Amino acid sequence: RSVAPRTVRIAVTFHDQTIEVQVHCLLAERGNQFAFSSDVTWVTENRQVRQTATQFDLVAARVIGRESATWSSVIEINRGTRDGVDVDMAVVTDKGLVGHVIEAGPTSAKVQLLLDPRSSVGTLVQRADSRVAGIVEGDMDNPTMPRMVNIPKTADVEEGDVVVTSGFGGVYPKGLNVGTVAEMRNDEGGLLKIAVLEPAVDFQKLEDVMVITASRE
Repeated sequence: RSVAPRTVRIAVTFHDQTIEVQVHCLLAERGNQFAFSSDVTWVTENRQVRQTATQFDLVAARVIGRESATWSSVIEINRGTRDGVDVDMAVVTDKGLVGHVIEAGPTSAKVQLLLDPRSSVGTLVQRADSRVAGIVEGDMDNPTMPRMVNIPKTADVEEGDVVVTSGFGGVYPKGLNVGTVAEMRNDEGGLLKIAVLEPAVDFQKLEDVMVITASRE
C-alpha cells in the first residue's frame, strides 16, 4: 500500500545565495515496514547555482524520544542502520540544521542537537562582505540559544547576520542554515567576540527530521 507523496523544502546557501531544495518523499508500505525514497530538485532559476549545488540523499525520520538530562540535548529518531543512517550524519529540517547522529542501532538512532554544550559546528557568516568563520556550540547558561565563538574582536559580524555551516570537518555539508545573530558579546578575556544565535530550527516543536545519508559536490 502506498501513502501519498510528501514534498518538503530545505533552505541551503551556495555562493552567497539562499536557494530551496525541494524534496519529494514517497513512503511505500511493505508488510509492517515502510521504505523511504526521495529525489531532490533545486528550486532556482540560477543555472550556475543549480549546477554547483550539493545534492543530498535523505532519510525521513520521526522524533520518538528525548534525553531528560538538563545538560544534554539529545533526541532519538525512528530510523537506524537498516535505513542507511549511521554515526556522524547530519540531521536537518526544512528550516535548517538540527544536529548530527552520535549513535545508530538497527532501527533507531540518537542525534546530538546543535544546542548541546558538547556540540561543535564549523560555521560562516553568510553575508558576502563578512564571511567570518567560527564555531557554533551549545550554551549551558542559555540552553535554547547556541553561540558562535572564536570570533576575532575586529571581525565584521552584526546582529541580524545569518550563520550557515562552513562544510569544514566532514560532518555537515556547506551552506545549511544554522541561525541568525541575535546579540554580540565580548568573551571573558576581551580578545574575542561571541555571537548569540536564534536557531533556524524551533527545537521545542521538533517532530520530523531528515538525515543526510550522502551529499555530492
